[in-house]
Amino acid sequence: MKNFKYYLWLIAVVLTFASCQKVVDIEVNTSSSQLVIEGNITNIRNTHYIKISRSVAYTATNVYPAVSGADVRVSDNVGNSWKFNETAPGLYSFEALRGQIGRTYTLNVTVDNQKYTGSSVMPALVRIDSLSLSQVTFGSTTRKLVAINFKDPRGVANQYRYILRINGKQSNRIYVEDDRLTDGNIIKEELFPNASDDDEDEEDLKTGDRAEVEIQDIDKNIFNFWYTLRQQRRGGPGGGTTPGNPPSNLSNNALGYFSAHTYQSFEITVP
Repeated sequence: MKNFKYYLWLIAVVLTFASCQKVVDIEVNTSSSQLVIEGNITNIRNTHYIKISRSVAYTATNVYPAVSGADVRVSDNVGNSWKFNETAPGLYSFEALRGQIGRTYTLNVTVDNQKYTGSSVMPALVRIDSLSLSQVTFGSTTRKLVAINFKDPRGVANQYRYILRINGKQSNRIYVEDDRLTDGNIIKEELFPNASDDDEDEEDLKTGDRAEVEIQDIDKNIFNFWYTLRQQRRGGPGGGTTPGNPPSNLSNNALGYFSAHTYQSFEITVP
């Protein structure tokens, strides 16, 4: 009888807590749409592009409306100026433009009578010696990695961004480094192809794969942009920084970046 009363009491407690469950609606604040600009000027004579779109609400799909009809111009600090023409919705281009190392490039965008500007200095080119392949072992698993080999110039602050493509598909990992702790050293920068261990969209390097690496020498502002974005992708406190907009070199509360950087590209086939 005593046990029976105990079970009745236990059931009553469970039912009481079950009946107290409450649905909590969390209100997510949505900010107004902002202009998003992605622009690059390199030291390679080629067609250069400026992409302009608008941000969307946090709860919306990742389709960013293109911004047409903008006035887009790029100038340098020695008096040259280039007007970019819209060649597709939200995509503005200029043919046969070649950036010069050491010059400051300024982007001027006008949209609906609102002006947005951003400046970037093209750093010196640090020449890459070669690409090679490395192997690292985690427990019983061995992975092949692409490595970039070069010597960092001593006494000069350098920042680097790398873009890895495997069989033509760009890795979604953000690779960005500076020489704060490696000034003047011989560098072997190994690039892990996966953004995370649970990323099933990317596979490890296999025999016969063709890996291409693009190397950019970037200025400090652009380094801060990509570095912050990389930290945010690693998670929140304990795994990275609190999510937020990375620091932009664009004015008037625009999102994105405008980068003047050098360009090198190398390929290697996995044996």
